[in-house]
Amino acid sequence: MAACDPVRPEPPGDLRPGPLAHAQDAAAQPVVFAPLPYDDDFSYLADPALRTSPWAKLKYIPVGGQAYLTLGGEARLRTETREHLNFGRGVEDDGFDFQHRLRLWGDLNLTPNLRVYGELQATGTNGDNVPTRNPVDHNDIEGHQLFVEYAADYGDDGRFFARGGRQEILLGKGRLMDPRNGPNTRRAYDALRVQAAQGDWRLGLIGGQTVRDLNGAWANESNSDFTFLTAHAARKVDGVLGKGEIEFVYIHTDQETARVADFIGERDTYSLRVAAKKDALSYDVEAMLQGGETATGQDVEAWFVGLEAGYQLPGAWKPRIGARIDAGSGDDDPTDDKAQGFDALWGRGQSFTPEFGYTNMVHAGMNLNLNPIPKLNANFGVTALRRLSRDDGVYSLAPALIRGADEGQSREVGIRTTARFDYDWSRHVSTGFMVNHVSAGDFLKETGDGEDLFYTSVFITARF
Repeated sequence: MAACDPVRPEPPGDLRPGPLAHAQDAAAQPVVFAPLPYDDDFSYLADPALRTSPWAKLKYIPVGGQAYLTLGGEARLRTETREHLNFGRGVEDDGFDFQHRLRLWGDLNLTPNLRVYGELQATGTNGDNVPTRNPVDHNDIEGHQLFVEYAADYGDDGRFFARGGRQEILLGKGRLMDPRNGPNTRRAYDALRVQAAQGDWRLGLIGGQTVRDLNGAWANESNSDFTFLTAHAARKVDGVLGKGEIEFVYIHTDQETARVADFIGERDTYSLRVAAKKDALSYDVEAMLQGGETATGQDVEAWFVGLEAGYQLPGAWKPRIGARIDAGSGDDDPTDDKAQGFDALWGRGQSFTPEFGYTNMVHAGMNLNLNPIPKLNANFGVTALRRLSRDDGVYSLAPALIRGADEGQSREVGIRTTARFDYDWSRHVSTGFMVNHVSAGDFLKETGDGEDLFYTSVFITARF
């Protein structure tokens, strides 16, 4: 099961934040873990007087001179109940299962400028009733990350790094490149990444290829069938749009295999994103265009628009009303010389269970977020699902075709209702519950297989 996490998005993992200022006691320091552990910086613990707890001693282990080692890890245990995840078609993994994900990482800082970072990941699923196990659900043990990084300061406030090896990557909101935290097995890339930040600007280049998840132990491999080159630039803003960031991303991809023929070939993706907060209003809007050429010679002409906005209301429970719209183009004439289906590349799914991708789909919904007590977060949402073109079907996030265009005439795919509760016991331990129900719409019913989807999950995550 590839569950997704729309409630708690991960901010960009671009530059290590640097030492924490004015640290008084490592045991009492209110450390906030970075979503990507390689962004954590515990160099402030060089002072032995601050290493007063077993946790702090693991975060700064002197190994000679200025060198030190940081150790960390995470364990996530999750139960799931699943019903009709493919809306009643084919072999479906219905019933109850139990998942685990174990991660252990080490960050060896050889000098203030040079480090080696590595991470092991082991995932598994018990109780799944499928003929062939999905490596995203079950991946015995892998060398998930291993890279070498050189970083240096320049100018008054500049910071540069060059990083080569297997690594997780997150850009912006994660609509194009995301480490896939919700599913059981996280995603990595074999890539060279360079980035510079100074003042309000951040610039970067990334080139490489994806990592192919395979069943078994130590089986994952670099995927030369899916290569990419990325350039991105971002600037902080503080004005009429609010306080936030404007970001531009360009990604060139060359894909030699895919589940749908229209996505084989070379594709250029251009993205412009604005994310900001002004008073009680916060928003994140992104527009994308895709060009290129498929392996069969079709011109790629695709697009995507995504908007998330929220308004913070007064009240003891901190109510926040939100809206989200995601729309990705579909093909309005599969017989012509154009490929118009949008490819979300390695983007984050829109719901707990990514039952649908963004190709030929409009997701439009509202949500309500509450904090009844300080450590409890509750989120409720309703989303209408509608296909854009009657001449194209509906797709998974992969993307893979779920239902063909000629199986029905309606545009109405379904209504998704979600609820999620998260409770933070401490900075190290959190628990949660989520439920996702999709009422099959007219289009799914017209295809002859139109059962409602139902999914629940209870999980606990511990990190040190």
